[in-house]
Amino acid sequence: MSFIARIRGTTGRYPLDAAKPARASDSLTDGAIDTLSSVIRVMGDESFRLESDADPTVFPMLCQEYSSHVANGTPVPSGSIEACPNGTRQWALVRQFFSDRRKAEKSYVSERLNDYRGVVADLVSGLKSIGERDQTTETSVLKSLTTIENAVDSGVLPQIREALTHTVDEVNATFTEQKRQYEQQLSELNERMLSLRQDLVAAREEMKRDSLTGAYNRRAFDASILQSLNTRFILNQPATLALVDLDNFKTINDTYGHAAGDEILRGVGECLARAFIRKGDFVSRYGGDEFAVILNDTSAAHSTSLIDRFLASIRELHVQNAPDETSISCSIGFTELENSDCVKSAVARADAALYQAKHAGRNQAVMSMAEGTSPAN
Repeated sequence: MSFIARIRGTTGRYPLDAAKPARASDSLTDGAIDTLSSVIRVMGDESFRLESDADPTVFPMLCQEYSSHVANGTPVPSGSIEACPNGTRQWALVRQFFSDRRKAEKSYVSERLNDYRGVVADLVSGLKSIGERDQTTETSVLKSLTTIENAVDSGVLPQIREALTHTVDEVNATFTEQKRQYEQQLSELNERMLSLRQDLVAAREEMKRDSLTGAYNRRAFDASILQSLNTRFILNQPATLALVDLDNFKTINDTYGHAAGDEILRGVGECLARAFIRKGDFVSRYGGDEFAVILNDTSAAHSTSLIDRFLASIRELHVQNAPDETSISCSIGFTELENSDCVKSAVARADAALYQAKHAGRNQAVMSMAEGTSPAN
């Protein structure tokens, strides 16, 4: 019996409705088909979101259709594959679909890597140019000072006055040009970084979300906080980290059951999504009953009103699986990221502020600033 015949369900020796003796090769074929079906399904679940993917749900859905086609010979409406007789498969179209997608993803990744390499090269080139300009400026200033010294040594007042005037004009022109070049380079680098930052925001949408709350998961947070710290360092734009912890959650969970606990967590996730709705806001489930929020382009002082709005919405949260008098609240510790921060120091500072909020009676937010800094107005 040929490979194609087994897939079609016909052998030439047995009718379609007759029992056929089991063979090891049949199990091998079934296993190969199941594996290929799973590979295509995983490709949809773990795919890169390309610029051509206007709707991020389309490609995973298409992979599901192709996966079902491989497993059972069902049609692929989105891929123009109609139902096939006797369970046959359109292997050439399946192969083309898989190949085209992998080529597109390879091109996407290569372009992004080249973009990042370009930014690094621009940065190194800019630093080199700054060093060269500084050396040129230093040489020019020293030359002018030498002219003044020679004039002073001559003791001729008009000559000294002329040398001073010329030197002041020359030094002023040198530093004015240097400032103009610095500003131009910084502007160009900022444009490149802002473009890459938009790419990072789009890429972040591809990260896994927590299935219960809809917030991003811990792995997504680890990547996002690092990106925010790097952006803070390069662009000097403020960013705030907030750790959110449910008050007395274990007691509620143990008293009214996991159904009530899950409902509370989902409710908190929804309140977070409604309170922090800006494009740069990032909400994740940090672990258990704790959430983490990153507010990009926002100082700690300006984050206060957003955090207070979230706390107010939590107090109005009602849980169907718990009595009406069940009180639901959160404690929050938040801090502004600093250029000197690493992930560990930023999280530790926010966690210390969260501990203060808990110790002070819960149901409140506490702001912590790095040593030597004060809240921005």
